Amino acid sequence: MPYVVMDTSVSLPATLSPGGMARKFWVLLALGALTHRIEHHRLTLEELRAENEVTGALPGALDSIEAEAHAAEQRRAALRDLLPPDTPEHWLAVGGAAIFDEYERKVREIGRRLNPSVRDSDVQPLRRRVEAICVAGSPSFNPEDSPPFTRDRKDDPIVYTALLGKADYLISDDHDIVPDGSEHAYEYDEHQVLAVTFNRFITTYFEPTDLDWSAIDGRWLRHAFARNTTTS
Repeated sequence: MPYVVMDTSVSLPATLSPGGMARKFWVLLALGALTHRIEHHRLTLEELRAENEVTGALPGALDSIEAEAHAAEQRRAALRDLLPPDTPEHWLAVGGAAIFDEYERKVREIGRRLNPSVRDSDVQPLRRRVEAICVAGSPSFNPEDSPPFTRDRKDDPIVYTALLGKADYLISDDHDIVPDGSEHAYEYDEHQVLAVTFNRFITTYFEPTDLDWSAIDGRWLRHAFARNTTTS
């Protein structure tokens, strides 16, 4: 399954506007996150049930995990029913503190330009939604310790997160991250990540190539967060 990091140049329009291709892809990442979470719950429940057979005592966490799994399955089913039958569920987002902190900072600075209805009280719920989408994570690090990768020092932690998180793609429309205009490869500790503009990613690297994007409505993202309330 491919792992992607979404830079704020793409994640901001994806989360603050119900329309556009970035939002449609974000819906797919939400579906992938739910599918991944359901599988994680299934494996955890299998382990706990096996432990219960040995010890004879039902772990207190079992009921809670079953409830979480059921809720995730309901949200996934609601979203899955709306999407085209061939919508992929294997695209997963990678996150980390550097990604989340940068997202929060940008929402506070320019969020209202993209969505005038965004309020200060929406910032933390929006951040939590991004954190929920990013089911894979990179090891924690001090942003000041990021190796130099770009011509803008503030972007180095974003690239470093993608590399440490073993992402396949870093999707960004930031010219400092993708200086070649369409794609640029970064490498660290024998792992390589391809930084690529969003349009280039969709036209060249996204699979399946014949997905009917016109059949996906960005407003359906709310089904992935049925228990959350925030700006849509």
